[in-house]
Amino acid sequence: MLVLAIVVALQLVVVFGFVVRERREPQATLAWILGVVLIPVIGAMFYFIFGLKRIELRNLRAERVAARVREVMSRHRVSQKARGREDVLSMKTQQLVTLALRVAEAQASTENAVVMLVDGEATYQAMRAAISSARDHIHVEFYIIQPDDAGQQLLELLVEKQRAGVTVRVLCDALGSLRLPGDFWDPLIAVGGQAGFFGPIRLAPIVRRRDHVNFRNHRKIIVVDGRIGLTGGINIGREYLGLDPQIGAWRDTHVRLEGPVVLGLQQTFMEDWLHATGELLDDVRFFPDPPTPSVGQATAQVVASGPDRPWAVIHQLHFMACAAAEKRIWATSPYFVPDRVIQTALVTAALRGVDVRLLVPRRSDSRLVDWASRYYFGELLDAGVRIFEYDKGFLHAKSFVVDEWLAAIGSANMDIRSFQLNYELSAFVYDDDFARACAAQYAVDLTSATEVPRQWLATLPYGKRLLYAFAGLLSPLL
Repeated sequence: MLVLAIVVALQLVVVFGFVVRERREPQATLAWILGVVLIPVIGAMFYFIFGLKRIELRNLRAERVAARVREVMSRHRVSQKARGREDVLSMKTQQLVTLALRVAEAQASTENAVVMLVDGEATYQAMRAAISSARDHIHVEFYIIQPDDAGQQLLELLVEKQRAGVTVRVLCDALGSLRLPGDFWDPLIAVGGQAGFFGPIRLAPIVRRRDHVNFRNHRKIIVVDGRIGLTGGINIGREYLGLDPQIGAWRDTHVRLEGPVVLGLQQTFMEDWLHATGELLDDVRFFPDPPTPSVGQATAQVVASGPDRPWAVIHQLHFMACAAAEKRIWATSPYFVPDRVIQTALVTAALRGVDVRLLVPRRSDSRLVDWASRYYFGELLDAGVRIFEYDKGFLHAKSFVVDEWLAAIGSANMDIRSFQLNYELSAFVYDDDFARACAAQYAVDLTSATEVPRQWLATLPYGKRLLYAFAGLLSPLL
């Protein structure tokens, strides 16, 4: 009886002392309450490791980091704001640009060159070409770097450039790159390069700082000389080339940026580097003047979001873009677990006649996420959203195309974890030609997909309906 009383008291303390007090979506709060109550002791342990948010403390630390980086950039770099008159941007572009600027200090710029990269081979070729062209510095950041042939080739190229006098810094997520041996970066460090891990996993911080476990840095960044940048969905590993026999073909999308927008990637890397290593990168050479003549005509901005910020800005930009859509919203996401806001935005757009399409993998690398995704299909299909399941291997691309106006490519999935919990980054490009190119690639991808029938839900057996509904209840925890 004493043990039972202690367990009940612990559950009450966790539920009312922590879960209910924290600011999160009601569905997520309810999911954690059920977990703590239905799985005594273990549920409370999982909450303290994975669920406790500690928003205020993380926001304070992050604001100090961001403020130091902003101060450096304000002293060294040319303003990244769009050149020329403000009326060169459409009203709806100005609204999104202003939102990202006010909420996330994400400057927009004109006169950029933006190139979509399809799949691993094209992306790795662009990465190698950019790194090989470096004359001053190379900044590399990935969620996953595997110790396989792809990782070794990257390491060898970085060592070669460091030996040639180019300053190299590499940052990877400690959990995502867990397979890396402790001495993997030793050859780079031996020639003067630097390497760091974001959120190292240690026993004490697991108890003391939950963000080391649950809040991962999912960003993919390469910055070369402050002039060329790459970002998107592709990490470093043989699976991204379709060479893993268990995974098979891999469909992904990346983007190459050139022009003043690259300074947005530089700023994000600087913040992450300072957070992980304590080193503030304070040198004018990291912030070159915009190229003259200009390299392109695209308006773009790099937008970073994460659990250390008071507003989920990538989430807000997706919502606002859906509200502004006139003709189409074509989204690709390997993990589709939306919150109510994004679900409603897609449904509302479809109901008012916008061509809303969702492309997801037939099967991802997480069965639970697949089941949770399908929990949302019924309402979307009823509203007229067209859903396609990619059949030709694993779809890992994250793209978002609205009309012939906006295309976003980055690391963020259309799910609760990406919008609320992970450190993510997306390139928002306001350019007709780039939006059309992304839409054309989307149409190509649909030729390798099967459309989900509108009456799909009515044909499901009761057991699957129950399974998907239960997984949907867990979606805030995924």
